[in-house]
Amino acid sequence: MTEMSFSTVSLPGPDDITRQSFANGSVLLTRPNMSSPAVAIRAYLPPGTSAERPGKYGTANFMTSMLTAGTQRLTFRELHNQIETMGASFSIGSGGLATSFAGQCLREDLPRFLALIREILSEPAFPDKQFQRVKIQLLTTLAIQAQDTAEMADQAFDRAIYRDHPYAIPDLGFAPILQLITREDLQEFHQRLMGPKGMVVAICGGVQPEEALEAYAQTLGAYENPNQQPQPDLPPVEPLRGIVRKHVLLEEKSQTDLVLGTFAPKTIGPDYLAAQLGNEILGQFGMMGRIGEAVREKAGLAYYAQSELGSGLGPTTWQVFAGVNPKNLKKAIALILEELKRFSTELVSEEELADVRSALVGRLPLSLETNAGTASALLNLERYQRDLDYIRQLPGKFAAVTREDILRVAQTYWQLDNLVIASAGVALS
Repeated sequence: MTEMSFSTVSLPGPDDITRQSFANGSVLLTRPNMSSPAVAIRAYLPPGTSAERPGKYGTANFMTSMLTAGTQRLTFRELHNQIETMGASFSIGSGGLATSFAGQCLREDLPRFLALIREILSEPAFPDKQFQRVKIQLLTTLAIQAQDTAEMADQAFDRAIYRDHPYAIPDLGFAPILQLITREDLQEFHQRLMGPKGMVVAICGGVQPEEALEAYAQTLGAYENPNQQPQPDLPPVEPLRGIVRKHVLLEEKSQTDLVLGTFAPKTIGPDYLAAQLGNEILGQFGMMGRIGEAVREKAGLAYYAQSELGSGLGPTTWQVFAGVNPKNLKKAIALILEELKRFSTELVSEEELADVRSALVGRLPLSLETNAGTASALLNLERYQRDLDYIRQLPGKFAAVTREDILRVAQTYWQLDNLVIASAGVALS
């Protein structure tokens, strides 16, 4: 059993998390921290980029980028002046399955701030002047990404592994399509899909649960969109068959970026915790785990090298990333494959497992030290349909993972004859 220097009672649990469903289809989770004068808000709601129609890719991100450009009552300047006058902050963005927003304000401003957020979500004006400005910004971002080896390798990987699935489409879409998107497209997408059904909000900080519930009930809890349609279900992904090799040619680049990977276990599935511990050993712990030690530290073949385990409700991936000198690309791939073979054929050591278990348990209270960290953790409880005592159970769950569990998961998911290997940089030698 992992030794703990803290009591799990100090972690969020059923006795100090309040969860309330509302008639408009939304859910509020709140936990007080009365030692803080500030309140953090984290939330998600439909739609995500996967709801975009063919030929309209990039609409979701464009639409969310325009929500803070002004409302039907407030101009761009007036809206941002109100946020600044409160000393608050607000940001919003789109992902595959949801739009997420984050904010912070003082306790006394919470009702006013939540009312302003409701106005941003439900009454955007999509002003023409700001529409043109945001479109130029997005097109500029796409042009910059097109010359970024890491971004292009990542997009090539997604196209190869997801193929016809919506996750193969980059969140920003494509420049030629973005050029054709109109204000009316954004308005239609917003009115058809954005609404309170499926919205989850977490409020943490210097506010008592009853105060948070009352403020929410009068604002976001009263948000309605009678025209809101459900987001389309995600189609299944096709399993990988064979090794798929993709390379994006970017001339005159001094670095080649590499992404190598496969599908990950489901985040809400029984294999995920073992994969999480295994991934720490593979490419995260210390100097980027075994991958970093072998490829970067010992062989000197990479500027960076690590692994990453995806999480989410849709299909996710388990990847190894590396940035290398182009002449070292083949050697780096070969060495990564050697490490993956060892990971999927041999038990990790007791020492490795003990080290990463202690690290994950130790990070748990640290990740919850801020109101924002706690709010994000509460959102994940709801997103993955976990019990309110799940966070307190995590140290014990980590302790129950064995070396054999990690090997079984590695063998199941890292099948080295079924992989995607994507890179971007100068021509392959």
